[in-house]
Amino acid sequence: MNLKKSMFWLLPVCGLAGLLAWQWRSPRRDAAAAPEPLSRWQGAPPTRTLTDGREIFYKAFWRQPSAEDEILHGERHEWSDADGLVKWQWFLVVKASPALLKDLRDDNLFGLVPGSSLARPAQAPAWFTFLPGEVSILQSRNSGLRLIFSHSDNTLYATDSGAGFTKGAALADPPPPVVPLSGRIPQGSPPRR
Repeated sequence: MNLKKSMFWLLPVCGLAGLLAWQWRSPRRDAAAAPEPLSRWQGAPPTRTLTDGREIFYKAFWRQPSAEDEILHGERHEWSDADGLVKWQWFLVVKASPALLKDLRDDNLFGLVPGSSLARPAQAPAWFTFLPGEVSILQSRNSGLRLIFSHSDNTLYATDSGAGFTKGAALADPPPPVVPLSGRIPQGSPPRR
């Protein structure tokens, strides 16, 4: 009887230990949230990557998100050298508030034109995905800014890219100091009347 009691407790304990060991050794379920490998970069990978959605939203739209704007994903890549920022790009997916949709789509705050290119940007993260027949695009004539609006809900996909700041001209050498000559005779011509 004593053997039966110990087997009664031993089997569930061994089963639980085996389950815990299996969970510990199996691949993590949140592996999809891990950063993508650097192999997706065409050329050098960025020197800095930001994932703070609020900061990216602010840099993209020049304002803070409202309490109704739900930032689903955000990523900004920056390439810098010793002289500063060389180029940048960002991607953002937002469940947009009615006010944000009105400003960006209806009032066209950035003066964008209807776009036709629905191709996903080459270096976009895996989560920056939309169905071509279910969205409309507004894009800049002169830059890479694209706002992609879902027809079925209030999801906004936004992206932009550009170069860093243009370096200014080198400072000119200062003029040599003027040394006043002493004496009664003025150095210049007399005034004419």
